[in-house]
Amino acid sequence: MNELKEYQRWQDNLSRVRFPRWKELPTLGLYVDQVVAIVNEQLSHLGIEPLTKSMVNNYVKKKVIQAPIKKKYAVNQLVDLLLIGLLKANFSLDDIRAGIAQVTINSYPQAAYDRFVVILNSLLAGDKIPEDKSFNPQSERLITLALQSVLASMQAAQLLAVMKKIEQPAQPAKANFKD
Repeated sequence: MNELKEYQRWQDNLSRVRFPRWKELPTLGLYVDQVVAIVNEQLSHLGIEPLTKSMVNNYVKKKVIQAPIKKKYAVNQLVDLLLIGLLKANFSLDDIRAGIAQVTINSYPQAAYDRFVVILNSLLAGDKIPEDKSFNPQSERLITLALQSVLASMQAAQLLAVMKKIEQPAQPAKANFKD
């Protein structure tokens, strides 16, 4: 079954994806075009719909992310957009924002994002998540569950697409109801 090999190839490619840590992201102020390009480059490796400049502008208007200073975005806004882009298919913007706020109550944004990346990269690679006793266990569980749900959704959609190529399900016969 070549189609199942296609799914396995997709899964293998997914296992090689790595999200950047905070220090690996640009620290200079970026214009919206640059931010969108960086976010979409990361999301494209996962097959996730790209963000647009309009979406970013709407997130600013709705106060989902902080407004840029002199039209330039900082690394914390870039991180927020990476998280939103990754999670928005499974969670509302309000829930994403609430999750970010909850996780950063006990951790600096950089530490929380880096832990998010460690967990994401471990799940993508199929590796055991390295232990970090300094990170809040409830926050860690929230991040892990959110990422597992996103990845499971992606895997289910990919597997369904492959299965449809193999065989189309029969259409159920229409029922004949009499009054």
